[in-house]
Amino acid sequence: MNELSEKYWLHIKLLFIPYLVMMFLLLFPLQYLVYSPGGLTEVEKIISIEYNQDKEVEGTISSTFVMSIPRPTIFQFLVGYFNPYVDINVLPTSYEEYTNQEIAQISYADKDISVSTAIIVAYEAMNQIDASIHVAYEDKTIVFGKASYLSHYADIDFGDAFISLVGENDETVYTIEEISGVTINGGTYDMTFEKENGESYTVPIVKNAEVGLFGITFVTYKQVDPALSYPIFTEKPSNTGGSSGGLLQTLAVYNMLAAEDITHGLKIAGTGTINYAGTVGNIGAVKQKVLTAYENNVDVFFMSPNDYLTAVNVCEAYNIDYSEWLVSVATFQDALDYLESLGD
Repeated sequence: MNELSEKYWLHIKLLFIPYLVMMFLLLFPLQYLVYSPGGLTEVEKIISIEYNQDKEVEGTISSTFVMSIPRPTIFQFLVGYFNPYVDINVLPTSYEEYTNQEIAQISYADKDISVSTAIIVAYEAMNQIDASIHVAYEDKTIVFGKASYLSHYADIDFGDAFISLVGENDETVYTIEEISGVTINGGTYDMTFEKENGESYTVPIVKNAEVGLFGITFVTYKQVDPALSYPIFTEKPSNTGGSSGGLLQTLAVYNMLAAEDITHGLKIAGTGTINYAGTVGNIGAVKQKVLTAYENNVDVFFMSPNDYLTAVNVCEAYNIDYSEWLVSVATFQDALDYLESLGD
């Protein structure tokens, strides 16, 4: 190789090295989870109820979402590391074996459970006022966890509903509680699932001989039937997930059913899970949600008592006056009572 050629190839190598470094920074994932402030989502954009059409609603009720990045690239990690509004945590152990797509599936399944629970709580609360309002639901069991030893792992998605299992002596069972009674360790059994679009499929699943399990974690919740409920509601597609919008979803659905506007013209937001008893639960990424609410100038921001203490520390750290808008509520009824007091 002559001197000119050597210089040419040296020049190419010098150009190529920065390119490799850049691609490494942009593509190499790290086992962390990054949280940054996000925004507000008006619940009416997720849940629609054609009821009390003549009622004027002057305010808004919104859930709060944050931007979460599982397995950030080195570049994303560095950007977040030097941003005072961002938190970076080690990726939870429960997520280590899952892809980012599977983590998203879990989040969307969480949201579906949250929305269904919110509708039940709000409808049953309004039923005490107007008996014509009622909600119908049935138990639904879905896939909420998968072990690496699960046979046909790739065929089964998070959120898929369990329909049935054909056990020993061709006995078919339709609940997960009955599975152990018709299966033996090391056996292979046809298990039927249903996708969200209603498509069903059957796969042979091995009951692992060493651990005595199939490798699936199931969750059972109450799924609302819109057609058998009154008034009928529609759940719209959304690209946000998680269960932290439960309280605000409940408040918004209740307001859609109520004769009077409970918002009193205010911009209401918040965060917190909801259970069937109407209890408000804790959530994650409190700092990012509080900062999101503050940047969006909310008038009232609801959260659970435990999260409230964390939120106060966040506000003090960022010199934010929280006395007029940050509100601690332990239950859905507490939130209703607070809003009613504002009306008075």
